[in-house]
Order: sequence, then structure tokens, then C-alpha cells
Amino acid sequence: MRRIDLFCIISLSCTAAFILLLMITKGDAAGWLVMEGNFDYSFTDHFRHIAFASDRTHFYFNTYDATFPAFAYLLYYILVMIDPPEMPWDVNGWMDARDFKFNILVYIMLTIVLVIIFKLAVDIILKEDAPFKTTLLTAALLLSAPFMSGAIERGNISFLTAVMVLIALYLKDSDNAVHREAALILIAMAAGLKLYPAVAGFIYIKEKRYREGVRLLIYGLIVFFVPFAFVGGIPALIRYIQVLFFFENQGYCSWTNIRNFLLSISQVMGQYENSAYFVKYFKIAENLYLILCLITLFKVRERWKQALYTCGIMALYVPYSYRYVSVYMMVPLIMYLREEKKDQPLIYCILFALTFTVPFYGYFTGAKADLFIFLPIYIMMIYSLIKDWFFAPKAKEDVSASLP
Repeated sequence: MRRIDLFCIISLSCTAAFILLLMITKGDAAGWLVMEGNFDYSFTDHFRHIAFASDRTHFYFNTYDATFPAFAYLLYYILVMIDPPEMPWDVNGWMDARDFKFNILVYIMLTIVLVIIFKLAVDIILKEDAPFKTTLLTAALLLSAPFMSGAIERGNISFLTAVMVLIALYLKDSDNAVHREAALILIAMAAGLKLYPAVAGFIYIKEKRYREGVRLLIYGLIVFFVPFAFVGGIPALIRYIQVLFFFENQGYCSWTNIRNFLLSISQVMGQYENSAYFVKYFKIAENLYLILCLITLFKVRERWKQALYTCGIMALYVPYSYRYVSVYMMVPLIMYLREEKKDQPLIYCILFALTFTVPFYGYFTGAKADLFIFLPIYIMMIYSLIKDWFFAPKAKEDVSASLP
């Protein structure tokens, strides 16, 4: 069985089972699946940042929740500009922004455009597979918990960022110089939206493409610093750095990143009252994970594994992230399906499928849905690290295998 077939069978079967569960529970299971157990915050990450951007030169000083670089808020400000002057919200009135006239329709239209771009990218990258299969794959991803009850339901820009990284990693190996340069610009822009996609630049260092790496650094610095001139200048930049340091010291119980995963375990073990003491050790754990992923990135040869360790950082490292960061794992998934080999363990495909589905089985445990979304990612990263460090093929075997 092809890996794409196995993925679609597992993913879509679990999602279909959840739909049946919704019918049986009369919708109760929806409350279990949705982020934070309610629908009060639907699309908040889209409209909250639009509300921030409506005060273009002061939003970093109005709230600590403006966590994106200035480049992202310039894009949000474009959406502010299409609204009439009588817009009724202030910088904290994201619900008013969401309910104002045609704004929710604009979000739907933008999401549709992004889905079309995503589908075209999947078709091009997996051109060896039939359109029917790539359509099933795209449907399985979009209907999964990370997307539908994560990035899309929250309106988080991580979906756009993930698509940009996916296209960039595909274009970077093109024979066309324009495509390779577009890849650099896409990575720089993705980092200008969410910061941590900048780790993709380590792939260029690993491949000793230093000239491209230097251009990527230049693009990244331009995209990061220049937009601050339009949103408050140097004081805004200083304030933004302060915001980042503020969130760097935060922690809360969730299963969505290493620090908070360990905090959740401490809560299960009845030690949460000591969490302030534990956090400093959990910070060490997350940074060890970051360093180990970067070192292993330089060790592996497969391109999909490079994407795995890059996106594994993006999905599990950032301490103030939520469920939507799991969408980044679709980048190594699609690269994995593209580089399918007979000796690839099926466990990767199964774990990807268990990530990108709706984990109906978790409903019966009483545990939060995030645990069942992120546990396959943790298992995948641990398995891959062990395999690449202790069971990797010897160098001589790799060389001989590559000879004609």
C-alpha cells in the first residue's frame, strides 16, 4: 500500500468516526474538540490582530498580546483599510471587528484563497500521485483537528505560514534561479509573520549554500526591521522585544509544547503547586530539544527529515503556542510522501495520520483533545531522534548505495 493511501484511510476514518460521535452525543463531542472547550473565541486570532492594527502606531503599547512582528500587522492593517471609517471597535474590541459588516465574509474569502493555493501546492509537489489522491489528502488535512478546530477555527496565521514554508522548501531545490530566490523571500516573509520559521535558514547552512543563506539573512532583516518604521519606529521595536521576553517567562498547563507538556504532567502528578520552581528546568528541557533538533538536522540526509526537524521545532518549542502550531507538521508529511521509499518505516505515516485527523477515541478518556493531537508528534520526534542517532546507516553504506 502506498503511504498516501494508508494516511488517507487512517485520517479520514477517524474523522468520519468523530462525525458519527457528534450525532450520538448530540453535539457534545464538539465542545470536547474545540479549543478551550467553547466557541466564544472563534476567529479571535484573525480579528484580534486586526483590532490591534487599527491603531497602527500604538498597538504594541496598547497590549501585551501583540506578539507578531510588525510585518504581520502591516498585512492586518490592509484589512483595516477596506473597512469604512465608522468602524466601531477599539484595539481590544476584536468581537466588534469580527461582527462588523462584511468582515467575517472577508475572512472566509481569504481562507478559501489560501486553501486553493494549498491544494495547488500539494498537486505540484506530489505530481506523481493522481489528482484524486491528492484531493483526498488535502481534504484529510483540512478536516483534521489541527486545521479545522485549530488554525482555521481560530483564524490563526500559522496556516498561511505553513503553506509559505512548504512552498519555499519545494522551490529551494529548483533548477530555476527565480524559484530559488522566491524560496528565500517566502522564508523571510514567513519569519516576518511568526518569527520561528526562521529556523528553516539552517537548512541552507547544512547544505553549505552560504551565498543563499546570506541573502536569506538580508531578506529576513529587511522584512523584520523595515516595517517597524510604519508602526511606531524604534520605540515600537523595543516594546516588541519586551513583549517577547514577557511571554518567554510564561507557562500554562497544556499539551502543545514541551514546557507546558511537562507542566501538565506535573499537574497530573499533583505537583502543580511547585510549577514556578519546575519551569526553570522545563526551560532547560525545551532548549535541549531545540539544540538536539538543530544538531540532528545537520546529520540527516533526507530532505523530508530536514523538514521534520525544522517543523518539529516550530511545533513543539515555542512556549506560548497553542494547538494551531501542529499544522506545521504537514510540511514534513508532504515531503515524506514525496520522497517515499520502500525502507521508510510505516510508523511515520501512522503517526502523521494520527496527528492530522479528529481523535474521536480521546473523547472517551476525559482527557483534553490536545493530548491526542500532540502525542503522535512527540512520539514521532522521539522515535526519529533515536533512529537517526543510534540506528542510522553507516556512511560507507550510504555512499555505496548512491553509486550507479
